[in-house]
Amino acid sequence: MIKKIWAWLPVVVLVLLTGCRTAKQEEPSKGSAPGLSVKAVDNYKKKIVANWQRQACVTGKMQFVLQAKGKETKVGGQLRMKYGEVIQLSMAVLGFEVGRLEFTPQGVLIIDRVNKQYVRAAYTDLSFLRQARIDFNALQALFWNQLFYPGQRDVAAVLSRFRYEDAGNYAVLSLSDTPKLNYRFTTQTEEGLINRVEVSGKTGGKESLEWSYDRFVQLDGRFFPSVMQCRVKGLSQPVGFSLELSRLDNNGKWSTQTTVSSRYRERNAEELLQRLLSR
Repeated sequence: MIKKIWAWLPVVVLVLLTGCRTAKQEEPSKGSAPGLSVKAVDNYKKKIVANWQRQACVTGKMQFVLQAKGKETKVGGQLRMKYGEVIQLSMAVLGFEVGRLEFTPQGVLIIDRVNKQYVRAAYTDLSFLRQARIDFNALQALFWNQLFYPGQRDVAAVLSRFRYEDAGNYAVLSLSDTPKLNYRFTTQTEEGLINRVEVSGKTGGKESLEWSYDRFVQLDGRFFPSVMQCRVKGLSQPVGFSLELSRLDNNGKWSTQTTVSSRYRERNAEELLQRLLSR
């Protein structure tokens, strides 16, 4: 099982970063809520932002399930996040860390502690990341259950760019004016919570990325999802992963910086991902 975890960790990165880079074009949402004033729509968008976590850190135990090649691989561990700095997924077996997947504003780090090897890459080092214009802010928003606008740190400053569409008990906020991808955020109107994000490309291909949220729990007086699921649709075989979180906390007493031992061997990220994709 440990070997499987290491072998497919790069696929998790691939799902997160490239699942939608050649996705099929979706039509922009046509409608808006009839009779709903501009002010009411603006207030609803602000309500969504007001529901976000205000603490700098979110931590919790996790059950990580990877779906790839028609099989499931399960492993326990920890999720640790510090806003603006790092997202850490620590995989553990019998209480010992066997692998770590880490995202920072500078790039991606994958550590295999069993075989003493690692992969490190800046977002600009990998060709498909450059093409998809992927950055840390978008990934962070997905893990933190937030809206995001590509290339924009302060989403509150561009809320007017999100188009509002009424869907009964739900409301869809969409972006269709972005250069390469379309974005749809499905929200629960009563609570103002995001429960699904869909990303699709504007030209060619048939893949799309869906990130969904479930089982919201109270964390520091605000709701946070204890279940997240990421899926890439349109592939020959389903690819994705899910996180089931427990013991969620705002604990900030942990190291946000991972140091790789000099005894570990570095592997080339681009070559490793290409080899996995060709299997």
